[in-house]
Amino acid sequence: MNQKVVNKTADEVTVENVTETVKKPKIALVGMKNGAIAARQAVSKIASAPARLFDSGVYGACYGISYGTVFTSLAIVKMLPANSLVTKGFHDGAKVARKDFKARQEKQVTVEDSKVIN
Repeated sequence: MNQKVVNKTADEVTVENVTETVKKPKIALVGMKNGAIAARQAVSKIASAPARLFDSGVYGACYGISYGTVFTSLAIVKMLPANSLVTKGFHDGAKVARKDFKARQEKQVTVEDSKVIN
C-alpha cells in the first residue's frame, strides 16, 4: 500500500513514498549481509592460499615424475623391435612387478587386519 505523506513543517521530515522508505533498510541489511559473506570468503581464500600453493606444488611434482616415467617407458618400448628380447624383457618385468606389488598390498592388508583383531 503506497501512501504519500508530505509535511512541510521544519520539525518533520518530508517523505514521498512510505513503502519505499521501508524497503531501503531491508536493502541495506541485505547489502551488509552480502558484504559480510564476501569478507568471510576472502579471508578463507587468503588463509588457505599457502596450503593450496603447497598442494599444487606436490601435485605438479608427482604428476611430472609419473608422466615422465610412463611416457619415457612407452617411447622406449615403441622404438624397439616388436619381437625382440628387450621388448619381451620389458613386458615380463612389468608383469612380475605388478604381480609382486599386488601380493605386497594383500600381505599388508592381512597384517593390518590381524592387528585390528588382536
